[in-house]
Amino acid sequence: MHWLTDPFQTGFMQRALVATVLIGIVAPVVGTWVVLRRMANLGDAMAHGTLAGVGLAYAAGVNVVVGALGSGVLLAALLLVFSSNRRLGQETVITVLGTAFFALGVVVISRLDTGVELTHFLFGRVLTVQWSDIWLNLILGTLAVVTVLLMFGELRLATFDHVQAEQVGVRVELVQAVLIILLAVVVVISLRAVGTVMSVTMLVTPAATARLLARDLRHMTILGVVFGVAEGVVGLMVSYHLGAAPGATIGLVSVAVFAVVFAATLPRRMPHHHRPLG
Repeated sequence: MHWLTDPFQTGFMQRALVATVLIGIVAPVVGTWVVLRRMANLGDAMAHGTLAGVGLAYAAGVNVVVGALGSGVLLAALLLVFSSNRRLGQETVITVLGTAFFALGVVVISRLDTGVELTHFLFGRVLTVQWSDIWLNLILGTLAVVTVLLMFGELRLATFDHVQAEQVGVRVELVQAVLIILLAVVVVISLRAVGTVMSVTMLVTPAATARLLARDLRHMTILGVVFGVAEGVVGLMVSYHLGAAPGATIGLVSVAVFAVVFAATLPRRMPHHHRPLG
């Protein structure tokens, strides 16, 4: 019992726990659609791309969360503009823009003379999270979850039946735009806790694990949240006892759970057992 309770005796670990649980809820809710729409590469580009906003905001003395969100929205707008060019594949556009934003962030941060390390932004510093960060993340996270709930029907149609979605008046391009912005929000609320790199893990892995077990979309979303919260809390406890980096430890726990579930469900996922979600 002490192994479970000792990590959370201090104020900074309690704040870290709240921040981690919040990410564990919001990331899989958005991540469900990222997995179903096969947008993991976009999530990765968004995670790296927000580093440009982080670096510029830090250099200007502005809250890095504001910078990350601004960078994410700008990257989302550029992705939507350039993706309309049929001569360039969407993956090409995502890679080029994501790399450009990431490189800009690295250059800006490397030029700072404040002693800040790039790894703080890449892998997070959950133990330094303040209540002001948590309240801001709570507002952004609530908006993200409410948006997904309100657009659940449109997201489902646009994901599984693109043609019917357009026929019944669903603006597929708008749905895509909203989802890209939600990706940016998840990266932003993950920034201090697990960093930009590990935010992709929290976005994709719990939802992917849930996909292996889920019967339908709602089941997948709920399971994703359960996995996300549990993996975050366990990863935080393990990192405390091992003296390891929390963000990376949470990522390893998430991947380990995915590997176990993947192996356990392999027999029932043979071709004659497969049944698509809907």
